[in-house]
Amino acid sequence: MDKFWQCQTGSFSPVCRALSLWEADLAPTSRHLTDRLSDALAALFVVFVLLFAGQGPLQELVRWIIPLLSGEWEELSRRDQRAALKSGLIGGAFQWMKINFYSKTAVFLGMPLLFSLTIVALRFSRKSGESQPFLRWSLAGMSLLLLGYWFVTVYARDPQLIWEPERIDFLIFPFVTLLILYFTLREYGSFIVGFSVFWLLYLFFRGLVPEWVPVFGSGSDDTIAQNYSFIVQAGWIDTGGIFGAPLQIVAGKVLIFIVFGSVLMASGAGDLLLKIANRLTGGMIGGAAHAAVASSAMFGTLSGAAVSNVVSTGVLTIPVIKKSGFKPSFAGAVEAAASTGGQIMPPVMGVVAFFVAAEVGLDYRFIMIAAITPAAFYYIGVFLTVYFEARKSGIGPLPAAERPHLNRREYIQTLVFIVPLGVLSYYLLTQPSIPKAGFYGFIAAIVMSVLLFPRFRTWKGLYTAFVEAGVMSAKIIIIVAMIGLIIGLMSYSGFTTRLAQELTAMADGPLFLVMLVIALGAIVLGMGLPPGATYFIIVIALSSGIDAVSVPPLSLHLFVVFFAVMSTVTPPVALAAFAAAPIAKADPIRTGWQASRLSVAGFLIPFIFIYHPAVLYKLQAVFVWLGDKPIRHKAMVDLSTVSWLDYGWIILAFIISIWLISSALIGFERNRLYALERVARLVVGFALLVPNYWVCLPALGIAIALIVGHRFLGGTPPSFDRIEAKQSV
Repeated sequence: MDKFWQCQTGSFSPVCRALSLWEADLAPTSRHLTDRLSDALAALFVVFVLLFAGQGPLQELVRWIIPLLSGEWEELSRRDQRAALKSGLIGGAFQWMKINFYSKTAVFLGMPLLFSLTIVALRFSRKSGESQPFLRWSLAGMSLLLLGYWFVTVYARDPQLIWEPERIDFLIFPFVTLLILYFTLREYGSFIVGFSVFWLLYLFFRGLVPEWVPVFGSGSDDTIAQNYSFIVQAGWIDTGGIFGAPLQIVAGKVLIFIVFGSVLMASGAGDLLLKIANRLTGGMIGGAAHAAVASSAMFGTLSGAAVSNVVSTGVLTIPVIKKSGFKPSFAGAVEAAASTGGQIMPPVMGVVAFFVAAEVGLDYRFIMIAAITPAAFYYIGVFLTVYFEARKSGIGPLPAAERPHLNRREYIQTLVFIVPLGVLSYYLLTQPSIPKAGFYGFIAAIVMSVLLFPRFRTWKGLYTAFVEAGVMSAKIIIIVAMIGLIIGLMSYSGFTTRLAQELTAMADGPLFLVMLVIALGAIVLGMGLPPGATYFIIVIALSSGIDAVSVPPLSLHLFVVFFAVMSTVTPPVALAAFAAAPIAKADPIRTGWQASRLSVAGFLIPFIFIYHPAVLYKLQAVFVWLGDKPIRHKAMVDLSTVSWLDYGWIILAFIISIWLISSALIGFERNRLYALERVARLVVGFALLVPNYWVCLPALGIAIALIVGHRFLGGTPPSFDRIEAKQSV
């Protein structure tokens, strides 16, 4: 593709060589123009996101202003009051926006994709960094033309009528699909594109697969023309596929949180966050690595993207971890494992958490509360593994001189996190509207950033923050559109129905084996796919078999989410570890294995909350404390069946269990562990999590004996302990 556009001299026609010379002359000017235009579109995209997220607050403002301006409001009847809210300059303008802007599918789905394709096209360059003006403008022009046509036609349609594709739709759809495939290839690599192409080919040629082939054998008699007509109807006219559930959820609920996190990071709060993390953990054994874990956990409250968290924080944390004495592969693995946890860290979790809320029919706030304990468990596991590795390697705390100190101004600046997160959490917990919560959180972030960071008080600072947020949003929309395409292709081909039948039949077997198969499926699929794509594939396949699995839907969905997220640190394709490896100058596979060992808690937690429901559901009591009625929903367990005793027990059992398992995997606790000690710790650690008191209570006694007894078994202590012992003598 690149060579086609490069038009190398001697390889193509004279016209092509002339075009190359014209590009060379135009390149500096064109690059400047396209960069400025893409920045402007990115900022405008953020404005569009804010307009949609602000619909609820804007309506509240209109309902407050109109009575204030009307001197006789109390004397009007209810009917006249409702009419006044829809008339006049203010009420009429808002009513026009509701009818012609907020309620239009073309605006809601088409504009985010149109913005995203155009922004990504205008920022296009080869991996060498060289600009390609002709390709940039060509891709941007195609995006505007093709999506513009879709926008105009869908905007003008009567949604009450059934529409069929016209001849031009059959011509345009493949070009839009190719654009999304190409942009995904450039931004996210070849695996997901190859995966999509496979399902595209399978849709058209599935009739050639013999019926005796498990799951894939469909016996379809549809012709290629019939299949093509069906996919254009379902994926283009009826707003499925590319415009399906993933794009609808992200456009409606997620983009405002991406903007929220990006604005906070662009304000300069990111540097402060790293400094706070170093201050809090620098005095611990292995302090530099703990600082990376703490900072990534804090970043995770604002952003739910593992790879981007690795890139943004890893360039600062990984060199410090290496400098303190850890191996390069371990340094990269710490950042990868810690950043992966950001996808399950409330209040701003990964995109996939919003998918869960939509699929199980619960408000996002219930998902957020359910994730608190599992997220805490995950980071406890990472902290302990880092601690034992630090002791094994003889790496003590950061020297006092290297630990940062916060001055008075920086202590005040911590409000830039406290206030926006407080506002966001309050609105997420007290009302069901996700966009409204995100909008108020964004307003709080802007206000605090302007007040506390001088460099953010200029229009340039605000504009830069909007550009960064818009570019990140555009890239996410691209991958979300690709996820929708994959899900649509799998559904149209009938594959998910046949797979669901197989899984339903399998659901009669032992629960542990069923969950193990689902976990392995999520990990294998997730090795090359984003967590959102993995989640949808597994869940759609389970759609007709969920009732057959004796697990509440929310537990089952979060089980899939966890393993989809853990796939980013699971070799051979560990995306988060692969992003950290170049920064650490380490081998990617070795970094991946180290990251999976650090994330061992993440592989245990899903099974824990399947067999110990209190982990997910006991904290739902917070809504009762806030004045709501007790929650009853088919996606959740009966909350009266989980007690605080159950919750307290699993917290204690998990902490001791992960202490034993982490130390056994590292081979070190206070001193080096003997081989039999390591085996015993693994067995007892797993036994503690068994939901049977005849197993877990004896395991608790043995666990205490193993931990206490280790103090008397001797062994080789860490180097810093030996140094301190010599100094004391």
